[in-house]
Amino acid sequence: MVDSQHDVIVVGGGIAGCFAAATAAAEGVDVVQLERKPREEGGFIACGDAIKSPRNPTNYPGPIDMDAVANDESVLIDNNIDQIEWWDEDLGVRKVLPYQNGSNVIDRYEFGQRLLEQAADHGVEQHYDTVVNEVVQDGRVTGVKAIRDGEPVTYECDVLIDTAGAQSILQDMVDFEALDTPAEPTFEVPHYTHFGSAYREIIETEEPVDYHNAIVGKPLEEMGYIWYFPRTPTQINVGLGFQMNKEPIPLADRLRRDVENRPEFRGANVAERFDRKNKLGSAIALRRPLDSMVAPGYLTAGGAAGTTHPITGKGIRGAAYSGYSAGRAAALAVEDGDVSEAGLWEHNRWLYREHGEAAKLASWDAYNVAASSIDVSVLRAVTALLPEKELREIVGTSTEVDGLKSKLLVGAGVLRNFATETRKGTFDELGVDRTELYEAVLGLKRTRDYVSEYERRYEAYPAERSSFERWRSERDRLDREFYDALELSPDERKY
Repeated sequence: MVDSQHDVIVVGGGIAGCFAAATAAAEGVDVVQLERKPREEGGFIACGDAIKSPRNPTNYPGPIDMDAVANDESVLIDNNIDQIEWWDEDLGVRKVLPYQNGSNVIDRYEFGQRLLEQAADHGVEQHYDTVVNEVVQDGRVTGVKAIRDGEPVTYECDVLIDTAGAQSILQDMVDFEALDTPAEPTFEVPHYTHFGSAYREIIETEEPVDYHNAIVGKPLEEMGYIWYFPRTPTQINVGLGFQMNKEPIPLADRLRRDVENRPEFRGANVAERFDRKNKLGSAIALRRPLDSMVAPGYLTAGGAAGTTHPITGKGIRGAAYSGYSAGRAAALAVEDGDVSEAGLWEHNRWLYREHGEAAKLASWDAYNVAASSIDVSVLRAVTALLPEKELREIVGTSTEVDGLKSKLLVGAGVLRNFATETRKGTFDELGVDRTELYEAVLGLKRTRDYVSEYERRYEAYPAERSSFERWRSERDRLDREFYDALELSPDERKY
């Protein structure tokens, strides 16, 4: 028995889900949005809460009014952030990376609530306390089965949009091999090692911190990092994340050890009014966006599509753009009466070719691959050697290094710093072999060349489904060339 019939089903109440649902509904299609949490907790996840320029609506697509969201005082907590700082206190390194256009820290709970409200205002039907437990398919994805308010319910649709987050359970439910495609399915479920785990708390300090205009990151063992993101001078979002291709670490205990050893956090407590919704963990994608985000009757966006930054885990803009793209493509396919893989291909084309954000994210993943191949102590030393302009490019806070001349010069500053700091003996306390360090520096320079090559390949992403296999074959050949340059054995390769 079918309990609910819709043009589009969106699974997930987060950023990508709200942008997808609002966009499709604004195009005139019938949309239902399914969220497993109750209404009062909808749209809320563990997050660093930093967002870039929400007051500039041109930075965000579609019908969601981000200017109205940002002007809500309950959402925009700190608009005084003008730089990123990177600290490696063992090495005595503190790098300051100014933002060109500023950044902000938001209340992630209030932000998520406002997005859900706007989606509803655009005509989206929203079902809370709804847990999907099966995807229905017959040549294409045709709907889902769920438990809503404790009762079984079946939803049918023309298009299912999966915004269920990193490691989406929907992708395990769909039998992609059984869907009607002209060749092998273009959609591949990502491996668990392509993700990271994160945990955060909000704490109150007794005195203002001296970095209240900055968001701060610090390196940890096993390719992890800790963040301090001030919401106010005395209210700090503290958290950490690790990649899942490394040994597991008890996140809360590791964060507590760091916080308790910092003088500015002495006497600090979990902020009382955030205690109920404060101590949260989550998974984040630390990989390139999926090669294809579509299958017959199915689209995916946000963390489920890998549209987070593969190094820093930043994901708000990627979720917004990919959600908008999925909603737009779904509405066009419903209107055309073609929800096949080819009919939904516009989602891939727009993200990779027209907007181009996915192409940049995919190219930056080469840095993640290269970093994972280097011993952590060597990697920290290399990061300390990076000039701030080059570090800004890698973490995506600047687009200064765009011209051919600049790209060719990337790495030259590292080599100069290497020579200077080696003469000083700065890195002797890490016990890093200088030959190994020099090879890692040269590897970074080679990686930058591959980043440029990856970006060119992804900017040439196929505009139509029929050219996908040829494009993927060429991209896979670049993967093999890059892995060979890094001297990675087959079992060490990410993809």
